[in-house]
Amino acid sequence: MAAPATRRKTYTAPALAKGLDILELMASEPGRLSLGQIADKLGRSKGEIFRMLVVLNDRDYIYLDRESETYGMTLKLFALTHRQPRIQRLSSAAAPAMSKLVQTIEQSCHLVIHYQGRGIVVAQHGSPADRGLSVRLGAEAPLANSCSGHILLAFSGQRERRRMLSEAKPKLQANRTKLQKALNRVFKQGFEMVESQQVQGVKDIGYPVFDYSGVITAALVVPFLEHLDGSHKVDLEQARQYLAAAASSRLRHVLEFTEDPVVSSDVIGNPHSSIYDASFTQVVGGRFLKALSWYDNEWGYSNRVCDLLGIMAEQGGWG
Repeated sequence: MAAPATRRKTYTAPALAKGLDILELMASEPGRLSLGQIADKLGRSKGEIFRMLVVLNDRDYIYLDRESETYGMTLKLFALTHRQPRIQRLSSAAAPAMSKLVQTIEQSCHLVIHYQGRGIVVAQHGSPADRGLSVRLGAEAPLANSCSGHILLAFSGQRERRRMLSEAKPKLQANRTKLQKALNRVFKQGFEMVESQQVQGVKDIGYPVFDYSGVITAALVVPFLEHLDGSHKVDLEQARQYLAAAASSRLRHVLEFTEDPVVSSDVIGNPHSSIYDASFTQVVGGRFLKALSWYDNEWGYSNRVCDLLGIMAEQGGWG
């Protein structure tokens, strides 16, 4: 006799479901929505939606722009997700490069992403020096007149840039022609270096950080303070070069360059897939280039497998 089929007990929580529907809808929309638009898109009455919006606004999950009577999402869910171990691991991925950078140049640095028409600082490392300037985690950066804002705009596609500027429009205080010239300059030179529009005496240096598909994901910025007593050995131009190295090639953990004499035992435990040995580079017969690259077959391969798993996890699936 077959065993009776077991039924999974289901429960309903209509109020909770409505609240989640609202958050999921607003998260998928490029801009703010009015009460009527939210009700229409969810197929519900304005009365039941209004009560949910009041509660979500009181709990700081959404905010109300009173001038336009439209609702937008806050960063509260973003903050909550960063309490999770997986997000902490992702955030810590940038920590080694940022930590090495601040130790080298003795200046602080911070990582900025775009969020609803403004830049948001999502990672920050303070200067190890006795005196320095740091930007707090969660601070906002205006798109039109900040180093990070110029970078995020300059390296975004035209469609994405228009969307970013439309979101920033209520706060945008810039001549569009002047802004476009600045973005063209930043894109052409590959970085931004500008006097801070927020703090006098600070020169902001920033580079774009790209994801694996070549799309800009953040701006890495150093608010550079010049020390008059000569206590800092790294000047502005040197700091820019170190910053470029930290923010640039996504292959920096895959490829390594060395001019030092190397033997096979020197690369055991090296996580790079290829350690290019410049001392062995030769031109043979005037037309043939001979190059040599070292690698630890097992450890280099294992690190690339870990990288692949990380990429798949970031994409949200394994299929």
